[in-house]
Amino acid sequence: MPLNDVAKNLMLDALDESQAAGIDFIGVLQVGDPGTGTNFTGTEATGGSPAYARVGVTWAAAASGQKSNSGALTIEVPSGTYSHFLLMNALTGNTNNYLGHIPFGGASALKGVATVDTTLTNDQFLSVGHGMANGDRVQLFDTFGQALPTGTGLTEGALLFVVGAATDTFKVSTTSGGSAIDLTATGGGEIYWQRVVPETFGAQGQITVAASALVLDATAF
Repeated sequence: MPLNDVAKNLMLDALDESQAAGIDFIGVLQVGDPGTGTNFTGTEATGGSPAYARVGVTWAAAASGQKSNSGALTIEVPSGTYSHFLLMNALTGNTNNYLGHIPFGGASALKGVATVDTTLTNDQFLSVGHGMANGDRVQLFDTFGQALPTGTGLTEGALLFVVGAATDTFKVSTTSGGSAIDLTATGGGEIYWQRVVPETFGAQGQITVAASALVLDATAF
């Protein structure tokens, strides 16, 4: 279903904070997978002094199939490790007001598509010039509703570790430096991958987001 930029921009501008059902607030998730359901999974940041709270966001008009925040954000967080921004329609709560997530990483949040080595003997994914290194965190997603490859611990959105990385291939593990997940079936074809760069705070701190750093991207449609 190819969409031109006019359609993409209309779609993205429906998420503007000026719209009743738009993305009005940005939250922060403790390290994990927030999922894509009606409500996010995992645990949102909480506590601290000054106390953590979601912050309001304003969005610039969509252009070229992308839409980004128009002003800088500062989010107070207690000690902990965090991995994703939560896109929320309300200041509090997690019932029918979650609209999606953006992984930590900013300009370094690499992403792309990959296929599985069809022999399965190498347990590796092919993605030319992917740019990831061993120890990086990565999430895998199906495309067009096709099944992911089969392997113990390989579920959509799970926060995995890159192992066995080469220029054009990589493997994934459930632990840092661990054994690669044994792939037993190739799944439905191409998968989408997204690197995540978690941030750890040993004490109270601030997550700062520059203007235009949060990007809602419809260019894949």
